[in-house]
Amino acid sequence: MSSTQLTGSEKRALLLWVLAGIVGLVFAQRYFFRAFPEASVDFKVARPQALSEAKTFLHGLGENVEGYRTSIEFKVREEEKVYVERELGLQQANQLSSSQINLWYWNVRFYKILQEEEYAVEVSPSGQIVGYSHVLPAAKPGATIERAAAQEIAQNFLLSKLSKNAEEWTFLPEEANSEKKPNRLDWEFTWEKRGAKIKDAPYREKIHIAGDKPAGAEEGLQVPQAWQRSFERLRSGNNTLAFVFLIPYIAILGLAVWLAIQFTKNGKTKWALAVKLGGVAAGLLFLQALNDYPLWGASYETKDAYGGFVLLQILRALGFAIVTALTITLVLPSAEPLYRQSQPGNLRLAKAFTWRGVRTKEFFSSAVVGISLAAAHIGFIVAFYIVATHYGAWAPADVNYSDSVNTSFPWISGIAIGLLASMNEEFTFRLFAIPFLHRITGSRWIAVIVPAFLWGFLHSNYPQEPAYIRGLEVGLIGIVAGFVMLRWGILATLIWHYTVDASLVGLLLIRSGNLYFKISGVIVGLAAAAPLLFSLASFFKRGSFEPAEDLQNAADPPGELAFENIEEQPERTTTGSRYQPLTGAAIGVLAGLLVLGGFAALKLKQERVGNYLKLPINARQAAALTDNVLRARNTDPSTFKHSTVFLDNSDSSATEFLREKIGVAAVNKIYQEQIPVGLWGTRYLRDDDPEEFFVVLRPDGSLHSVHHAIAEGAAGASLTKEEAVASAEKFLKDQKHLDLSGWAMVDSTSKKQPHRTDHALVWQQNAPLDPGNDKMGHAFARVELRVQGDEVTDYRKFVKIPDDWSRQQKEKDMSRLLYNIAGVLIYVALFAAMLTALIKNYRTDDARTIPWKRISLWSVWSAVAYVLVLAFGDRFALILQQYQTAVPLKLYLLTTSVGLILGGAFSIAALIFVFGLAWFFCRRAFGEERLPNWSGMPGNYYRDALLIGISGIAALAGLEGALGWFSAQHPTAHHAISAAFGSELAARFPAVSAIGGAISHGLMYSALIAAIAGFVAVYVKPLWLRIPLFLVAAAVRIGDWGTPADFAKQYLVNCILLGAIIFGIRWLAGLNLLGIFLAIAGSSMLAGASTFLGRANDFYRHNGYAILAALAIMLAWPWVKWLSAPKASA
Repeated sequence: MSSTQLTGSEKRALLLWVLAGIVGLVFAQRYFFRAFPEASVDFKVARPQALSEAKTFLHGLGENVEGYRTSIEFKVREEEKVYVERELGLQQANQLSSSQINLWYWNVRFYKILQEEEYAVEVSPSGQIVGYSHVLPAAKPGATIERAAAQEIAQNFLLSKLSKNAEEWTFLPEEANSEKKPNRLDWEFTWEKRGAKIKDAPYREKIHIAGDKPAGAEEGLQVPQAWQRSFERLRSGNNTLAFVFLIPYIAILGLAVWLAIQFTKNGKTKWALAVKLGGVAAGLLFLQALNDYPLWGASYETKDAYGGFVLLQILRALGFAIVTALTITLVLPSAEPLYRQSQPGNLRLAKAFTWRGVRTKEFFSSAVVGISLAAAHIGFIVAFYIVATHYGAWAPADVNYSDSVNTSFPWISGIAIGLLASMNEEFTFRLFAIPFLHRITGSRWIAVIVPAFLWGFLHSNYPQEPAYIRGLEVGLIGIVAGFVMLRWGILATLIWHYTVDASLVGLLLIRSGNLYFKISGVIVGLAAAAPLLFSLASFFKRGSFEPAEDLQNAADPPGELAFENIEEQPERTTTGSRYQPLTGAAIGVLAGLLVLGGFAALKLKQERVGNYLKLPINARQAAALTDNVLRARNTDPSTFKHSTVFLDNSDSSATEFLREKIGVAAVNKIYQEQIPVGLWGTRYLRDDDPEEFFVVLRPDGSLHSVHHAIAEGAAGASLTKEEAVASAEKFLKDQKHLDLSGWAMVDSTSKKQPHRTDHALVWQQNAPLDPGNDKMGHAFARVELRVQGDEVTDYRKFVKIPDDWSRQQKEKDMSRLLYNIAGVLIYVALFAAMLTALIKNYRTDDARTIPWKRISLWSVWSAVAYVLVLAFGDRFALILQQYQTAVPLKLYLLTTSVGLILGGAFSIAALIFVFGLAWFFCRRAFGEERLPNWSGMPGNYYRDALLIGISGIAALAGLEGALGWFSAQHPTAHHAISAAFGSELAARFPAVSAIGGAISHGLMYSALIAAIAGFVAVYVKPLWLRIPLFLVAAAVRIGDWGTPADFAKQYLVNCILLGAIIFGIRWLAGLNLLGIFLAIAGSSMLAGASTFLGRANDFYRHNGYAILAALAIMLAWPWVKWLSAPKASA
């Protein structure tokens, strides 16, 4: 029973909370910077002054940036900062950063839309120029000067323009590097600062010379590789903990959504409040993103149209806001009824912030407890980390500046962050999880503690060490918050959570030197205190609180909350399927398609890039051969973990450039004889060891190259550049039989390591690969290798195409960007329309009769297929190829396994949902009695499925051949083109993996076709709507194009393909879902079989035959069902 006055016990409780908050605030104010020390940044130069300094510097170089756009952002060299702090301690790090080294700077960028040339100047907070970049097109003309002249220019720039003291810097002759550009020669020189070496990290300055002009300057600590690896290994524990705890978090979200659906079907919940709160969160997040507009220019790529870039940023912000807000909207409909049932004495969430709600005693008490808990929480955090630091915990120092709050409306960031975090996390881990777990387990302690630590360890990827410390800290306060919610309701924890998160932003603003920012910080804080102040003012004015009996949860009890659908299901009479078998004419058309499709598939084959590859060896044989290569180098391969994959080293842009100039046949000849791009690669690695090998074989098994990675600090020879070049030339002549008289060195980069000198060298062949018209420039063969100490390694041969042409291919004008955006929006709109139709009709028989359990059983086949692909494909080999040895292998495999489990779960859930949509729309369109099943259908259904499957496979293969022939007869310039080597070449058992992939492919596309066809049949009935929809659908399938002619050709091809599919579904297959599945899965299996049957190795051919056998068995199943069906139904 609510009253209008506080009782004595309530007053004492609130007083104790206020005292706890005061103690927490006083303790935090006194010891905050002991627990969370700040890096010392002396902002003598603010953002506007940084822009002025940058312009002055560029003017001194003779550069004119009038008419250029600018963007300014504050950046921290985070790795260098953390290194100095961990190695020397914060106090000494602050001293060094204010005197000898630069760890932070204003990055001032000058750029023009769709212009490659741009400038960037780095200005330190003290006003020094600490970095410079002048980006030039590779083909821009410039001087070609000797090293001595270039070095003199670089040194003058270092001393006069960057104001460095010559006596403090030592020139490193080993790192004098050059790179030949088409119309100039570029140089790079390095100096090392004396007395600034921090442990094993020297402080260096690199000067870039383009032709005869300074084009760049980079300074910074060269953090040792050993430290980088050790820190990455340390941080991997944080990332692993956070990633692993995603599983229970996603499980909680899934349960919440499932219960929301059940409660909705049972009439126990409403969505209005969830939608409103989600809308508020989405709106604030969107405004926060728009508020960052001045910072967007820093990420703008000048190859894109600026208007399209801005539009894309807005849409991304909107999409992120909506998706993030869904974590509120989807959880609340199940959480709120559970809360009303379990906490009858607390205010209803929907009434808490009403005019009457904020004047109640319950609101006042919750606000006092929430704000007091926030204050006590801050004190607890300070105390926790003081103790934790004493026992060895560590966290990087904060920097008292953030670009995100230095905007036009900085208060938006604080309010948005606070509201989103409070609603998202409190609704999930308190409002839903506690009542749910209490109902399941019957234990309050379990219901409070388990969500608290699940929530806590989701924060483990924060940079605190050891990895568990952040989860422990957040989990402990989560326990307190859980019991607070049980006593004072969710309102108290919402206010607490908002206040803590928003105060971090607010305090940063209040501590700034800008009055507007200080006022904004106060606004952020008042947003938490305002409701309490209003409630208190109302009490003083009235002398009492508002009665709250009708505002409490008890006034609107949800009743019995069943975790399953308790609505009476509509009566369903068992009737035989009214399947309409194929007519004789339809069977005749299918027979014609079988003949014509088979003929086209066999006769209209076109040469494609990559068709030359025959692969006389397989992955196992390649692995054995690479083992022998290591043994020949006196290295035992058994001491390494290894994985072998097939490498497609072709560059899609280079391939397209060559195809346009010399044609497919000539490209294949180059890739087969001169520059092999289809190769075998075996990686040899050890956990926590930087040394590894990567052995590359040609397709026939002969050695192509050995790549040997060693530790940065490993000992080795220090050859001069001339000695390194001589060693490399000897290798190329003796090992690769290369006549260097036809080649010229175009790039030579040397780097002084702690105990050796490494060199990277590149040669380019004088004769182009595409002799003839040079209107677009030429493609050249290049050879690259490294001399590591005195070891020649990392040999590579590749195609170099003109940089201008490559950039032109990557440019996206406004029309292209708008087209891509429109394509995504059309897919989103289609999904939204289908989902909206389902939600609006969720309480109708069409939705309530969706056989989710039966559909879930169908999805078992998808789960089996997923396992087959993982177990017998090349996924695990690829996973080991991507492994970074600085991370513990066990942790890497754990996180990868979690990712695979989540990926599989999401794909299966998506399949179930799409099949559910298909049932819903097709039932509305055609009636339930006409809906098919995988089994139990009349015999003629299986006969027709067999005919549809066989003819569909032939028709799709023939159509692909015909469209390929048409494309070859009318060549156009593409955006890029990939080599057609095929997939699963490194699979353990390619046939099994290909079959699994075909099953998954067939199930998902069958479901999508049925869902879209049903949706169109119900909601897009007029022909005048279907024709534009068809034309739009054909356009959306165009991913990218080279020229308008290429777009037109792709559009025509898509119209033909989509028209053929619609004809097949509408006039032939109809509702024969099994036939559609057989056609799609069978086509995928036939493509896989053709890939392997065309290889020279018996292993691949046998796998190809195995796929054909599986295809025959799959097609035999409906044949057997047809023959075994009762005669009346057959």
